[in-house]
Amino acid sequence: MSVASTSYAAAREAGRTIDRLLERPRAVLGGLIVAQIGATLVLALTVTHNGWVYFQGGDQIVNTTTAWLIGGLEIPPTEVGYVWPLVLAPITWVTGATFVQALPAIVLLNVLILGPIALFCVYSIADHIGGRLVGYWAAALWVVAPYAAIPLFVDRYHEKWVDQFLPQALGLTAMPDFPSLVLVLAAALFVVRSLSPDRVHDALLAGLLAGAAGGLKPPNYLFVFGAVLAYPLARRWREAVAFGIALAPSILLLAFWKERGLGYIPALALEQVQLAAGSAPLALDLNLDKYVDLDLEHWRVQMDELREFFWSPRLAQFVPFAGFLAVLRMRRYAIAGLLAGWLAAFLVVKGFSPRASIESNTFWRLLMPAWPAYLLLFASIPLLVPTLARRLGDRVQAPRRGPVDRRWLVVAAAATLAVPVTVTAAAARIEPPTPAIVQPTESETTILTPVDEGIELQVEREGASQRLSWTPGSWRAGVFYRVYRKDGPGEDTQCALSEGVAWSCFLLSTPIATTRETTFVDPSPPPDGATYRIGVGTNWADDPELGDVFDFSPPVPAAR
Repeated sequence: MSVASTSYAAAREAGRTIDRLLERPRAVLGGLIVAQIGATLVLALTVTHNGWVYFQGGDQIVNTTTAWLIGGLEIPPTEVGYVWPLVLAPITWVTGATFVQALPAIVLLNVLILGPIALFCVYSIADHIGGRLVGYWAAALWVVAPYAAIPLFVDRYHEKWVDQFLPQALGLTAMPDFPSLVLVLAAALFVVRSLSPDRVHDALLAGLLAGAAGGLKPPNYLFVFGAVLAYPLARRWREAVAFGIALAPSILLLAFWKERGLGYIPALALEQVQLAAGSAPLALDLNLDKYVDLDLEHWRVQMDELREFFWSPRLAQFVPFAGFLAVLRMRRYAIAGLLAGWLAAFLVVKGFSPRASIESNTFWRLLMPAWPAYLLLFASIPLLVPTLARRLGDRVQAPRRGPVDRRWLVVAAAATLAVPVTVTAAAARIEPPTPAIVQPTESETTILTPVDEGIELQVEREGASQRLSWTPGSWRAGVFYRVYRKDGPGEDTQCALSEGVAWSCFLLSTPIATTRETTFVDPSPPPDGATYRIGVGTNWADDPELGDVFDFSPPVPAAR
């Protein structure tokens, strides 16, 4: 048998195999979901971790504390969005107030539910670009890409990519970044679905999901730039209006949430303007510098760092442009606009921000909600191969699916609007002494941290010293304890009322020791009125020198 005939027979058999797979999307996607969960499990077992604690980005304590308080219908200063605390609130009813206690449930939610949803959304969007075959390819890339990128970084960067970024990218933390990615991706899917004729219901659902993503983390509203490009390119004006109508309530709800917990809307500042006549009306000043800081020089530095740590920065920079051309070549102009606007908005606003650094490993996390757009553009590049789309024929045709059922709109509206509005309106503002206190950190940020009545601290006099002992608690990781002492009479917190609505109680005590034991002897005699408090801390490396305290005991006065 000649080589030509053998190749022809192999090609025919490959074509038949592909056709059989195309007829079984549930089996293929099910296999990919199993592979995704299995790969995440392998990563979870092999990267550096401390029990259930992996490297966290920073605001997991605040989100979980806010969830615990809002679950008891108490609203603290609302420094974070409203969606993630409301999702976590029922979990804290069972587990307790701290993120360490809630981590198993959060990780299972991320890996077993949100992860498969993300994979399905990637498959479905790619299906609309180039048919089911491209959908399979994109879904497979979604599973493989986080691990395939590992050897593309230099060895000295592996800890930052593997141990620090991948656990966040795969949902092994209590941070809201992975749920943000999934919500934005789901909104993108329904924008794509609503680009077909008579899909107002899909557009409404897309707007609700995009609004929920913004309520989870306000920067997620950047995704809307993609939708703003997609609808005019598709000439779907009714769907565009429906998307905007469904999106708008989330902005009002986010403002209501911020006003209830802070007394003001952070993006807006009220300033006194003194006029010549002596009157002083209130003037509204739009304060966006906190959120939009476009630093071109910083972006150049990041590209230099990408060149330092990554195998081929030019290839990484070329991918979105090539993918964009491929989607255009398939005449999916509106989808190309969606992906380009979605990715570009995050790159410009987040990538140009001084807070995004490849060297310190914040760049990848801040841009997480936009990475699906990047991957979908990457997956589309094979469509640039001449005659490939023509040879594949019907295999690259977009699917024909009916509009979303109205019942799902009702469910989505209830979950994203009705429940948050009701809970926010019903919650009472916390009053001093607050059930959570604000601890300062070395980075000059503050962390809202629960006060746990379950940590029972006892202080006894032992000669001139003070002997402290406390209950260890039940945690999902190795922990350490920091002993705090406030010298002098009075409370060890100072409570302040902000804008007449938000009470914050700031910790005044000073850490005097760190230990892994549940006892400590303070050899220096404390002055009269001194107060002790125990803080429980942990981190991914189980290093007492790192990490933040995530729980506090109630204060106890020194023994006399």
